[in-house]
Order: sequence, then C-alpha cells, then structure tokens
Amino acid sequence: MRHSAWTFVLSFLLLACSHAEVKPINGIDLYYEIKGSGTPIVFLHGGYSDSDMWAVHKALLDSDYQIITIDSRGHGRSTDGNTPITYQLMADDTLKLLNALNISNAHFVGWSDGAVIAAQIAATQPQYINKLVMIGASFGADTFVPAFSAILNNEAIFKAFADTAFSIRYKKKNPDPDHWPVFRDKVYDMWQTPCYLDSLNIENCLEPLESIPSETLVLVGHNEIISKDHTEEIASTIPNAELITVHFAGHYLPEVRPFKTVAIIKEFLEN
Repeated sequence: MRHSAWTFVLSFLLLACSHAEVKPINGIDLYYEIKGSGTPIVFLHGGYSDSDMWAVHKALLDSDYQIITIDSRGHGRSTDGNTPITYQLMADDTLKLLNALNISNAHFVGWSDGAVIAAQIAATQPQYINKLVMIGASFGADTFVPAFSAILNNEAIFKAFADTAFSIRYKKKNPDPDHWPVFRDKVYDMWQTPCYLDSLNIENCLEPLESIPSETLVLVGHNEIISKDHTEEIASTIPNAELITVHFAGHYLPEVRPFKTVAIIKEFLEN
C-alpha cells in the first residue's frame, strides 16, 4: 500500500477514536487532538502544514504515550487573530493550551516551525519539557541552502509557490478559507525575520539554545533544505544534544519516512 493510502486509513481511524476539540486561547480558537494514555508527547507541525501530518506517528505511539497534536494558530482548523504570527506567540498558545489541559510536563516533538516553537519553550519555560526532539529545525532567515534561499528571497516567486503547494489543503480545513492570502503573508513575514528566537545578540541567533537543559535530539534528513553547517551548529549549541541524519529523506522526513522517524523517536525517549 502506498504511503498516501496508509496515511488516509490511519487518519480515518484516528478521527474515530481521538478526542478533538477547539479551545479559546489568546483570542483565537486553537484546535487540538488527544489520543492514548501514559507520558504525554506534544507534536508540533511546520509552517503551512497541520497536525494531520502526525497521523502515522500517533497511531504507532498512542499505545505507550498520551499524544497531543495541535494546529498552530492560523494553520489547519485553528483560527487566526489580528496580530502578526510569531514563534513566541505560538509558543505561548501551546503553553496556555497545556495549562488548560492540566499538562505540566511532556516530551516535545517539533518539525520545522514546530521545532522552533518547541525550542522557544525549552529555552524560556524548560519546566514544561522532558525530552525534546527537533526535526528539520532552522533559526534564521539565512540558514537555507542556495536553491531554497533563491525561492524564499523572491517574494513573488515564493507566494506563487505557496499558493500552488499549500493553499488547497488550507482551504479544505480552515474555518475561514478566504483568509489564505493574509495567513500566507503572515507566515512569509515570520520567515523573513533575521532570528526566529529572541536573541540579545543579533549576530548569534542560536544564543537562546544555550540555555536548553532538556536532553535533545536534533534529527534531519540527508537532503535538507537547511544548511548542514547550521544543523551541526544547533546540535553543538544545545548542551545535551545529539544529532542523527536520516538518508533517503529531506526536509519532509517525518512524512516521507514516518516509520523510521517513529523508531528513532521511540528509542530516544526510552533510552
């Protein structure tokens, strides 16, 4: 069975037995799902994506863990507010949701923008995080390989790319499908900020990572759109981090190789 078919089947089963709800958080309706029992794992998706990307991972882990998946503000089935979207605001959304759910500590798994959100929490509110997995993380606008930078740095080309690649999925799921151009531009503007985390030293966007106490796994695909040097610097900056590179995958590692990704995550969490 092809990967897309597996994802469809697992997504259907999850919808049938997951607890899904929206909660009013920071002036928006934040969508989340909870499934399973045990030690909580919070899964955070990337930009222009949504929590359905974790369908396979949830199905493989919910027998041992309580899985919490969240649609970040404006993404998926969550609404957007009137303010700019920032990593700091999405981190605060996440923490306020966990507080509402009476979850005071969890493992965190974040991919792409989700990894940045998780790192923001780990650096500023470390008591919430047990172990941290960051997949395809980037912490600044100038950290990508030249081919992707050429697209990202040309606003017209990037927006045409985003309209083609992401708008259909957004419009099928979001409560306000006509909001797409506004949401698209907010995420694009966020990606243009020099440092994705608040740093006192603009020349060192990774400075906040130095304060992360959590045992951390930095996970990337071999064909990443993020420069290898940047990924290696992330792993070396976090005091208690290890780096694993997975072959036959790029930035979309969790979706391209979900079973391999889950095996690595599970081994990291249990050892």
